[in-house]
Amino acid sequence: MNTEPYHSPLPSEVQFELDQTEIADTLEAWQLSEWYCSQEPPLSEFRQMGTGMWPAIEEATRPRLTRIFTWQHAPRTTAAVAMAACIAVILAIGITITQQPTSVTAPFGDQITHELPDGSSIVLNSGTHVQYKKNFGKTSRELVLREGEIFLNVVPNSTPFVVESFDAQTEVLGTSFNVRSWPDEIDAATHVSVSSGQVKVIPLTASELAVTLTAGQSAQVRHDGQRPLVIESIQDLMQYTSWVNGSFKFSRRPLGNVAEEIERRYDVEITIGSPALETLSIGVLKESPESAEEIIRDICALHCDYRAVPGGFALEAKK
Repeated sequence: MNTEPYHSPLPSEVQFELDQTEIADTLEAWQLSEWYCSQEPPLSEFRQMGTGMWPAIEEATRPRLTRIFTWQHAPRTTAAVAMAACIAVILAIGITITQQPTSVTAPFGDQITHELPDGSSIVLNSGTHVQYKKNFGKTSRELVLREGEIFLNVVPNSTPFVVESFDAQTEVLGTSFNVRSWPDEIDAATHVSVSSGQVKVIPLTASELAVTLTAGQSAQVRHDGQRPLVIESIQDLMQYTSWVNGSFKFSRRPLGNVAEEIERRYDVEITIGSPALETLSIGVLKESPESAEEIIRDICALHCDYRAVPGGFALEAKK
C-alpha cells in the first residue's frame, strides 16, 4: 500500500477562488485528501469519521445541499469507503473555500476606500468592519456591516445591493448613501442617509415597517415597534456624511457616543467621569479638525472640564 503523500498541484478552478494567503494551506489539505483516498481505512473508522463530519458539512451548506448519503448504510467495500472519504474531505475543502467571507476593516485613526467586485466603492470610517461573500456580484450583492460607518457609491445593476446591519437591511439598485451602525452605542440604532438615488430601509424585526428614502432624506431605525424616523433636514444629512470630507459634526448626540467617535477617529482613549455626563446631549461642529484635543476643547468649553492623560483625555463635570 502506498504510504507517501501525493504532490499534485491544485486544479486551476480551485486556485481561481483563493486569495494568495489561502493557497499554501489549501494545497496542503488537497494533497492530504489525495493521499487519504489511496488508503483503505477500516469501515468502523470511516463511520466514526463520517458521524462527526457530516453534521458540520450539513450545517455549513444548509439549505444549499440536500443530504444524499447516510453514514450508517455506507458501502462495505474498502474501495467505496476510500472513495466516499475522499469525496467528503474534498467537499469540506470546497465549503471552506466558498463560504469564507472577505473582511475589510479600517483601523482606528484611519479611513480607507475599498472597491467591491462589482465596481461599487465604499469608504470605511475609523474602526469600521464589513464582510461580503467571495461570489459577491455574481449572483447577489450583499454586504454585512458588522459595526461602524460606511459611505457607498453603488454601481447600477439589475441585482439589488443590500447592506445588512445589526437591526436593519438597506436595499438599493444604484445610489450613494451613508450607513451608520454601532451596536454598542448609547441608544444604538442604524441610521441611513441618502445623497443620491433611492433606498429602502427595512427593520430586521418588522419588515412591514420599511420606509423608502430619496436624496436628501435620512432615517433612523426605531426599536419601539414604529416605522423608522424619517428626517428631511439638509443639516441632518450633512451631519451624517461630513466625516467623508474630514469634518466632525454631531447634533443632539450623547457625549458618550461622540467620545467613542473621537477615540476611533484619532486612536486615543477618553474616560468620562460620570454616567450623567456620558448621556449628556451635545452638538459639535468642526470643519477640518487637526487633533482630538481641538474637538474636546470645544466640547468642554460649554459642558465639562478635561485634562490630558497618557494615551488620551479624561473628561469631568465642571467644578
